Amino acid sequence: MGTSIFSIGVSGLNAAQGALTVTSHNISNVNTAGYTRQVTQQAARYPQSASYGFIGQGVDLTHVNRVYDDYLTQQVQSAQATDSYYSGQLDFLKQVDSLMADSTVGVSPSLQDFFGSLQTLSSDPSAIPSRQTAINNAQALATKFRTLDGQLQEMASGVSTRIKASVDTINGLASQIADLNQRISGLTVKTSGGTTLSAPNDLLDQRDQAILELNKQVKASVVPQSDGSYSVFIGNGQTLVLGNQANQLATQPDPADPQQLQLVYQSTSGSNTVIPTSLIQGGALGGLFDFRDNTLTEARTRLGNLAIDFATAINYQQQLGLDLNGQPGQPLFTDLSAYASDPRGAASALQVTMTDPKGLATASNLKPGSPAVSPTGSGLTISGVYSTLPGNYGWSSASAAGAPDVTAHPSYNLTSLSIDSTTMTATVVNGAGTTTYNVVPQPNVENGYKLVSGSPAVDAGIAFKLSGQLTTGLTLSVVPNAAPIGAGDNANLLEMTKLQTRPLVDDDRADTSSSLTSFASHYASMVSYVGSVTNEVAVTSTAQTNVLQEAQKARDAISGVNLDEEAANLIKYQQAYQASSKVIQIAQQLFSSLLQIG
Repeated sequence: MGTSIFSIGVSGLNAAQGALTVTSHNISNVNTAGYTRQVTQQAARYPQSASYGFIGQGVDLTHVNRVYDDYLTQQVQSAQATDSYYSGQLDFLKQVDSLMADSTVGVSPSLQDFFGSLQTLSSDPSAIPSRQTAINNAQALATKFRTLDGQLQEMASGVSTRIKASVDTINGLASQIADLNQRISGLTVKTSGGTTLSAPNDLLDQRDQAILELNKQVKASVVPQSDGSYSVFIGNGQTLVLGNQANQLATQPDPADPQQLQLVYQSTSGSNTVIPTSLIQGGALGGLFDFRDNTLTEARTRLGNLAIDFATAINYQQQLGLDLNGQPGQPLFTDLSAYASDPRGAASALQVTMTDPKGLATASNLKPGSPAVSPTGSGLTISGVYSTLPGNYGWSSASAAGAPDVTAHPSYNLTSLSIDSTTMTATVVNGAGTTTYNVVPQPNVENGYKLVSGSPAVDAGIAFKLSGQLTTGLTLSVVPNAAPIGAGDNANLLEMTKLQTRPLVDDDRADTSSSLTSFASHYASMVSYVGSVTNEVAVTSTAQTNVLQEAQKARDAISGVNLDEEAANLIKYQQAYQASSKVIQIAQQLFSSLLQIG
C-alpha cells in the first residue's frame, strides 16, 4: 500500500514539475517573435486490477503541444506579404512625389521663367542683356531637367540595391527553412498511421517565423509534407524549398536595359530561369519591382518626352528665324532625337548649346508686300526696294512666308523673264490669258545669294504671275537688305513664346479628348499622376497594416502567451506539486509506521 501511494505521488510530482517547466518556458518567451504558447497533456496511467475493482496508478505527462491554428498563421503570413508589398514601394513613391512637386527641383517654375524671359525680350529683341537673361534661363531649365532625371536615376540605383538585398535575404531564409526541415523531420515521432506523437515545438516556431520573414520579402505558399517538412513556392510556382534542399535566386543585368536587374531562379540542378517581374506578387521585392517597372519608369519616360518635345519645338522655331547678325538661327538645345524610341534619360542629356546671346533668332522675314503695277505706255517698269526681303522674294538662307502675285492690268502675257541679283526684266506681247514661269538660278550671284526654282514659291523660292496686255520691256528691281535684321522685327520670337501654350507634348494619360498637351500641362499631369499613385498606395498600405494587425491579434489571442493566464497556471501547478509532495510524505510516514510494528 505504501509503495503504491509513493509511486502515485511521484507521478503527480513529475507531472506538476513538467507543467511548471512548460509554464515557465511560456513566460520566458512572452516577447519572442513567432513563439507559440505550449501546454502539457496528462493522462491517467493504466489502472491495476483488484478484487474490489481497479486501482489507479497515478498520472503520466504524455504530450507538450503548441496551441496552434494553421489557418490564422497563414492569414498572418498572407497579410504580411501584402503589407510589405505596399510599404516597400511607399517610401520611394513619397520621394518621387516630393521631388516632382518641389519648387527648387521641379521643372515647372523654370519653364515659367524661360518663357517669361522670352516675353520680356520680345519688347526689345536687340537688347543684349535681355538676350543673355533668356539664355541663362534656358540653361537653368536644362539644369533642372538634368538634376531631376539624375535624382530619379539615383532612385533607380537605390531600388536595384534594395532588390539585391532582398534577394540575399530570401536566399538566407530559404537555406534556414531547408535546415529546419531536416532537423524537424528527424526529430518528429509519428505513429504508423501518420499521427504525430511528438514534435520539436520550438523548431516549428522558428520555421513558421522564417516563413513569415520570407513573406516580408516575397509572397510564398507552403505545402506540408508527410515527414513534417514544408515545401515552399514563390512566383509562378517556382520551388524555393523542397525538403532539405533550397534553391537560390540571383540578379543579373537586363540585356535590354543593363541599368535594370532581372530576377533569376537557380535550381539545384544548375539551370537558370529568368522570372518575369510581373509574377513576383507580394512582399517588399514585389513592391520594388512594381515601383520600378511602373511609377518610376513612367515618371522618367514622361520627363524625357517633355525634354524631347520642348527641345525639338524650341530648336525648330529657332531655325526658322534670323539671329542678331542676320544669320539663320541655330539650335538652342541639344538634339534629343536619339532618345525618341526610349525617352528615359533624355532629360539628363538636355544641354544649352548656345552661349552667344546674339544667336537667339528673334527676327523673321517681314510680311508679304504688295508692289504697285501700272502701265507706262509703250513700256512698263516695276521697281520696289524693301528693308527686309518680302516673302515673295525669299532667299534660300531665310524662310519665305508666302508667294503673293504681282499682277498688271489689263491682261498681258509674259514671253520672257530674266533675273539677276538686283534686276528682273521681261518682254511681253499682246495677248490674253495667264502664263506662269519658273525662276531659275543665276550663276555668279553677288553676296552669295542663290535663287531656287519652283512655282508656287516655297521657303526659298520666288514665283511671279504677270497678266495683261503690255507692250515691251518690264524691269523689276530687288535690292538686298543692308541692315543685319529688319528694324523692330520680333515675329519669330513671338512665335517662340506661343509655344508655351501650344499642345505639343504627347500625354496619353491626360484627361482630354486629345493626347497632346502643353509643356506646363504635361508636367502638371506628371506630378498629378505620381501624387495620385502615392496617395493610393499610402491609403492601401494603411489599410493593409490594419489587416495585418487584426490578423496578428487573432493569432495571438489563441497562440500568444498571456501572462495573467500563465501566472494562474504557476499557482495551480505549484499547488499540485506541493500536494504530490504531501502524498509522498504520507507514504513515507505509513512505511515508517510499518517498520515500528513489533
